[in-house]
Parts: sequence; C-alpha cells; structure tokens
Amino acid sequence: MNKARFYEQTAEGLLCLLCPNHCRLQPGQSGRCLSRHASDDGHMLLDSYARIVAANVDPIEKKPLYHFFPGRPIYSIGSYGCNLHCRFCQNADISQKKHVGSELTPQQLVIEAGSIQDNIGVAFTYNEPGIWFEYICDCAPLLRQAGLQTVLVTNGYLNSEPWAELCQHADAMNIDLKSFNADFYKNICGGRLETVKNNIIAAVQAGVHVEVTHLVVTGLNDVIDEFKQLVDWLADLSDRVPLHISRYFPRYHESAPPTNPALIGHFVEIAAKKLKFVYPGNVAADQDTLCPACKSVLVRRHAYEVLCNYRGTTCQCGEKLPFVDAGNPAVRERGA
Repeated sequence: MNKARFYEQTAEGLLCLLCPNHCRLQPGQSGRCLSRHASDDGHMLLDSYARIVAANVDPIEKKPLYHFFPGRPIYSIGSYGCNLHCRFCQNADISQKKHVGSELTPQQLVIEAGSIQDNIGVAFTYNEPGIWFEYICDCAPLLRQAGLQTVLVTNGYLNSEPWAELCQHADAMNIDLKSFNADFYKNICGGRLETVKNNIIAAVQAGVHVEVTHLVVTGLNDVIDEFKQLVDWLADLSDRVPLHISRYFPRYHESAPPTNPALIGHFVEIAAKKLKFVYPGNVAADQDTLCPACKSVLVRRHAYEVLCNYRGTTCQCGEKLPFVDAGNPAVRERGA
C-alpha cells in the first residue's frame, strides 16, 4: 500500500501534517478525511490512492471554470473522503464515507484522458482532491508531459507546504470560499477560514488560474454584510478573479429550504460592483462573459453549453481577454 507524505511519529501516535486538522492516529485508526490510516509498523498509509469512485467527461464550465479553455470537455474523476464536514455538503454520499471504487494508476489515467476527443486534461473533483495529494502529485507530471491540463476543484484546506506543492502541479483551481465568518467555518464546516483565505492568495500568487465559488446556504451564510466583506477581500486580491455565487439545495444534515434565486441575483449585483466577472450558479440566469471594458459578449452560455466563444487574445475594443486557452499566452509554462 502506498505511503503518505507529511506526517511525523510522536509519543502519542502518528501526527498527520497534510491539513490543519492535524489528526493524531493510533495503529489502525483513520484520519478525519478517511483517506489515510496509521499502520501497525509506524507508517501513514493511503487508503484512497488511485481509487476511483466517480468518473465522467464534463464541460469545463461544470467545475465551474468559465475562463479556462471555455467550451472544452475535461475528464473528471473523484475518490471518497473530505477533510471538512460541512453539514450542508452537496456531495456527502462520497465525501463523508468510504467506498471501494476501482483502481486507476497514474499511467492508466493519462492513457484514458488522452483517448477522449478534444479533452483538455483531468479535473480532480467530486470529493476533496487535497486529501488525494500523493496521487495528484504522481499524476500531474505525467499529464503535463502528455500536453494535458491538471485542474483541482477544492476546499483549499491544506497546510501551506503541501498546498504550495499542489500549486506547482495545478494549472487551474476552483476554490470554495464558504463564508467570510470564522465561526461558520469552525462550527458548520469543521475548518478555519484563515487557512482558505491564505491558500487562495498563495494560488493566485503562484500563477495558478483561480476561480472562486461561494455557495449561499439559507439561514447560515446569507448575511449581506458578511458577503460584502468577502467581495471586498477578493477585490483587494484581484478584481479579475471570477466569482461563482451558487444556489444551495437541502443535503446531508441541512434541511433549510433551497436558496431563493432572487437572493442569488441580489448577491450577484452586490459583487459586480467590485468584481469584473461574477456568475450566478444553479439558477436559470445569464452566464455570459462580458468584456469588462466595452461590455460586448465574449462567451455566450446556456447552462453549461457554450453557444458563442470569442477567439483571440484581445477584445475588439483592445481589452486583454481574461481567458486561459491554447491560443492565449496566459497559459503558464511549467517545468517538467
């Protein structure tokens, strides 16, 4: 069985250093994330390495990533487990319990991804990819050698050293920013807001293409003043980071009614005063990308389908386009 990284032996057991949970495990015990356990001989072993629970070919817009190879498909895979335990989790059937899954080695993944027509790469998604750290670190260099992109759809909840390493492997990330209230992260998700904020900053500074998703949960994080603080913080980082404001539906341990679509629209209006690119999620609304200068339509979308896609590196008005794609020099050159 594959050995984990980022842990140390202590008198009280194995201390996991992958994420801020810092699980301390006795032999046979699994971490909160369900992806690793302590062996009888003092090693941290990986339970979910190369174990695939979900696999689909999705439009990149479904991740959601609207400015990264618009209109192209991406091979999307996930395993099981998560290092947060949000009581409203929208994917709890795989994130909050173990599954057997099927094996897909890094070499097999590259072959499968390369066989899909027009595919841009692999999205590690569905459950939390950060806890799949070792598998991603083994897959990403092989994907890059094959000319394929590595995408993470993540909660951003890792310690700084492994996160920095993932940033060197990832071409794009969609990062959840669940609230701008530290108590919400602690009491509703079992995590820390500051860790996620710091990791969003680190990813942007590392040159990863970053888009942010904020799920508005009825009665929990739908406070307008807190949302304005989130928008102000993101605008200070970069007003060109796309923000997706998504509608919640009752799942897992949360039974509050679905988010009012009108509230999503109101939040979009608030965010658009500070941010160049704001999109409503899980609602019947326009998802078009407009030029921030002349407001002409660059990408026209219906649901996850791209109907019209402006090609080139600049808008007709001269504004530099916000997209990363094969014809745009914003694509980041990385070392092997």
